Amino acid sequence: MKSLTLFLKTPTRVVIAVGLIILVVELLIMLLISAVTEGSSLNAWHFVDPILLTALVSPALYILIFRPMRNQQVELERQLVEWRRNEQLTALIGAIPDSVFLKDGEGRWLVTNEPAKQLFHLHDIPWQGKSDMELADLHPALRAVHEGCLASDEKAWQAGKLLVGEEIVAGEDGRRAIIEMRKVPLFGNEGQRKGLAIIGRDITARKQAEQTLRVSEERFKTMFVQAPLGIALIDSLAGHIYEVNPRFAEIAGRSMEELADIDWLQITHPDDVQADLENMALLNAGKINRFQMEKRYLHPDATVVWINMTIAALKVGDKARPHHLCMIQDITERKQTEALLKEQQTQIKLAAQVFAQGREGITISDARGNIVLANKSFAAISGYTEAELLGKNSRTLSSTRHSPGFYRAMWDSINTKDYWAGEIWDRRKDGTEYPAWLAISTMRDEQGQITHYLGSFSDLSDAKVAENRIQWLSYFDALTGLPNRVLLKDRTTHSINVVQRASAPLTMMLVGIDHFKRVTDTLGHHIGDELLVEVAKRLGNSVRAQDTVARLGGNEFVLVLPDTPAAGAAHLATELLWTMAQPYQLGGHELTLTASIGIARYPDNGSDFDALLKAVELALHRAQANGRDTFEFYSDDMYQQLLARDHMTKALRHAAALDQLQLLYQPLVDLQTGQISGLEALLRWHHPELGSVSPVQFIPLAEESGLIKGIGEWVLRRACSDIRAWLDKGIKVPPVAVNVSPLQFRDPDLIAQVKSAMSESQVDPLLIYLEVTEGALMDDVPRSEATLREFKSLGVKLSLDDFGTGYSSLSYLKRFPFDKVKIDQSFVRDITTNQSDAVIAKVIISMAHGLGLKVIAEGVETEAQCEMLRTHVCDEIQGYFFSKPISTQAIEELFAEGRQLPPHLLRLQKPQRTLLLVDDEPNILASLKRLFRRDGHVILTANSGAQGLELLSKQKVDLIISDQRMPGMTGVEFLRAAKALYPDTIRIVLSGYTELQSVTDAINEGAVYRFLTKPWEDEPLREHINKAFEYKELLEENRQLDIKIRTTNQELIAANRQLGDILQNKRHQIERDETSLAIAREALQHMPLPVIGVDDEGLIAFVNVAAEHRFADAGALLGVELAQALPTVDAAIAATAEGMPCELLIDDTRYLVKWNPMGLRSRSRGKIVTLIHTGPVA
Repeated sequence: MKSLTLFLKTPTRVVIAVGLIILVVELLIMLLISAVTEGSSLNAWHFVDPILLTALVSPALYILIFRPMRNQQVELERQLVEWRRNEQLTALIGAIPDSVFLKDGEGRWLVTNEPAKQLFHLHDIPWQGKSDMELADLHPALRAVHEGCLASDEKAWQAGKLLVGEEIVAGEDGRRAIIEMRKVPLFGNEGQRKGLAIIGRDITARKQAEQTLRVSEERFKTMFVQAPLGIALIDSLAGHIYEVNPRFAEIAGRSMEELADIDWLQITHPDDVQADLENMALLNAGKINRFQMEKRYLHPDATVVWINMTIAALKVGDKARPHHLCMIQDITERKQTEALLKEQQTQIKLAAQVFAQGREGITISDARGNIVLANKSFAAISGYTEAELLGKNSRTLSSTRHSPGFYRAMWDSINTKDYWAGEIWDRRKDGTEYPAWLAISTMRDEQGQITHYLGSFSDLSDAKVAENRIQWLSYFDALTGLPNRVLLKDRTTHSINVVQRASAPLTMMLVGIDHFKRVTDTLGHHIGDELLVEVAKRLGNSVRAQDTVARLGGNEFVLVLPDTPAAGAAHLATELLWTMAQPYQLGGHELTLTASIGIARYPDNGSDFDALLKAVELALHRAQANGRDTFEFYSDDMYQQLLARDHMTKALRHAAALDQLQLLYQPLVDLQTGQISGLEALLRWHHPELGSVSPVQFIPLAEESGLIKGIGEWVLRRACSDIRAWLDKGIKVPPVAVNVSPLQFRDPDLIAQVKSAMSESQVDPLLIYLEVTEGALMDDVPRSEATLREFKSLGVKLSLDDFGTGYSSLSYLKRFPFDKVKIDQSFVRDITTNQSDAVIAKVIISMAHGLGLKVIAEGVETEAQCEMLRTHVCDEIQGYFFSKPISTQAIEELFAEGRQLPPHLLRLQKPQRTLLLVDDEPNILASLKRLFRRDGHVILTANSGAQGLELLSKQKVDLIISDQRMPGMTGVEFLRAAKALYPDTIRIVLSGYTELQSVTDAINEGAVYRFLTKPWEDEPLREHINKAFEYKELLEENRQLDIKIRTTNQELIAANRQLGDILQNKRHQIERDETSLAIAREALQHMPLPVIGVDDEGLIAFVNVAAEHRFADAGALLGVELAQALPTVDAAIAATAEGMPCELLIDDTRYLVKWNPMGLRSRSRGKIVTLIHTGPVA
């Protein structure tokens, strides 16, 4: 095979020449053979042909072989001379430490340097011009090397470019060297092979070093992977964990893949982060090289693992990025052991403390029962000193209350079961016996022999008293000493059995104190308790010895009266009502209260205790519903009403789901502009069987059953939905008031429900008014105030409903952040005829305006009521006078119509002269009417004082002229009543009869403005009346001016109040912002990522530790413009949007840079810039 390879590589002309020589030789041999075989002798002719043939072939051989070989020899000598002539190249090759040799296009060695000669052992042989095979013949030991060189030479020729490979050279001494061969083929202009330049570098040492390193790395990797410690490499600036061993992942409770995506802060327990950050900051700053600490890791399932962590700084080269080597050891078991030891030590200390200071008496006795140790408590219980107890046998402390058999059984249990516990009577030093709870346990040695007895004593003297007290409380009321429900039931059952055998009647009464809660709310619970004790005494003194008086709880008492018929029960109930109504002197207060009584009879209304009690409860409710301070006997229709209530409650439970509920809206009207200024959402229920159920019926049921919470939420969401629908139609919707029941107001979910309803419908909070009654606020005033202020923080408006019917406390009105006060309709209904109601309404309006609150009056049904409220400067009205509650469609039509109050009912209006003439003589009325009609007055007439008051209740009147002597009511009496109800009217008496005293009194009281006499003269009378009107108009102008001033003051007070709330909220916000800023600064300061804060002016306002370390070369950063200190960062954030990352190159390192507003978006104060390291430039 080698011969074939050599043949294939031999030049063509050599092959031809050799072939010719072989041919000549073969011919000569054939001639010789033929001569021999033919038997002829050789003659001269036999040699003629070969000689001729040789003569012919020789020139061919010379042309084919010798002349080319001669030419090659000449060319080779020329190349050698040329190489030797180029001394610089020769010197350069000689200076190269690597082996260098050049071959010609035929593979013959032309030039080598000394390392090459040493490598291939060329010093002692003529190597120049030799091929590798020829050199192999000279050095058989290197044959394999030279054959390899030939093969790689051919690969280089075939590749036509630089070829790098490794070849093993084994010397004669057997040393093997690994040579990195770099071969460059050289071609002529026509692509012929010109030469081969070869550089060989001995990489044996490097290969050995690499192998050593590889072995070392494998050994390190094995140690890293199999190490019992957790090991991790951490990027010190970015904080990323980029390499961990399995043990680290196991301790951290995460997979190795999970750890590659998180930083070390995410696995650290929150309580240990601060200490970690401080140590890492010192490490990054170069102040320490390593640190060790015990800390906790937090697993994803919240499992806590204690570790001992050592972190050291790693840095390769001056410019290398700093890294940390982290080694952790799981010390959870050690920590648990330490905690257990600490707990045991604590328990030992506690045991010692319990023994020394515990309330229970403790003794330790030896096997014979002699006390060897006793604590202070036992000494105190027994009456002995601790010294006196030592050595005393425990049997000497026994009492005489137990038999010997008791003690034998006790000691048998102790000695066999090692424990006994029970109640026992012992004797003190002074001889008195006392009950005690004794627990005795034995202590045995390793052989099981009893060595000591441990006794624990508790003095039961007080417990026995308490036990008796508890036993008593099981049957009696603690406050009044009366029987409670348990004993009442027992006595009632006993009484029923007695009267049943005697066929006698029995009566049960339930007495309830009316308005008891008002007493506790106004005077305190202690006064309420004193009142209940006094009521119990009065009831006990009012019945017989065989009767039972019991307290059920609260303000209700039950009387059980055996052998008492209906007539006797009614007589006793009447006496009890009188007794209860007598004044009570309690705590310096005199109270007058009433009671209501429900009565039921056995066996007519019930055959047992429960049935009778249910009957008297229904009867009591009827008595309370009928105005209180009365009694009612139970009747069957009460039960039917109860069934009806239950049926209605069940139906109400599903009303919303069955779409039976509806919201109507009643407009609120501004008395200053006459326009609709709001709406109140009012709930209606339409049942298919019950029909339209009045809110008066179903709202109390909803409150009692708790359904009001769900219904209230439905109302709130439906109102918000209707507002949204109106807004979508382009209707300018005024604020809508939604009622919040007391039970709903106390619901902790109410605020979330309001937020949710407004959010779902996208309704502005300014369009919502929440109406809350006084009673809903009084149960827990601080909590109510906090709830109202939270609603105000949402932007919702607040209205105090039914003001005047409850507490009506000015202090509460100042304390609660209401925007509006609503006068209850009970005061508005008779405001034109009842002086007290008019005064109350005026006081409420004045008080509310003084606090900067608007006032709305509900239940306005007549123009006179509206006029009265207008004169008292009320802000808004609501009622049937303007509109009844109507549907959403009707509200839309009302808005489209633009309905308003008539101008004469507005608070600021043009003067109009209205004159009321009151006289019982028709002729006088007709004359006066003709006289004053010429002046354009609006004239009303009445023939009596009563008729005049009726007109005043329906129509606004400026001036009244009344006769004095009229049937039923004199003029002075009529005008006095008119003054009380309508003080702004001008009142004149025109009479022919003079009652000097009554008229004088009326003038002095201000009831009469002028007294004029009949008959009159027209012009002077007209002049008097016109001057009176002018006086009235002057008063009206002053009043209008007063209205404007009061309105302005009201708006100013409201603005100041609102400003105060805003300033208070602002102060709280600033305090929260400052706290948040301090926390944020502290957190950002120790983040492993570079963080920079830039204010609105572009100045650097904050730099954390990581940023200072990263940009230390830029000098001091604080107070410097970002564009000047870090222009690349400034350009990056200027070109990107908020929160969008931008890739940035800083000092051959890639970062992702993003910015966010510093502070809230609504009032941002700069930018926070964060840089996230992504790696070096590839």
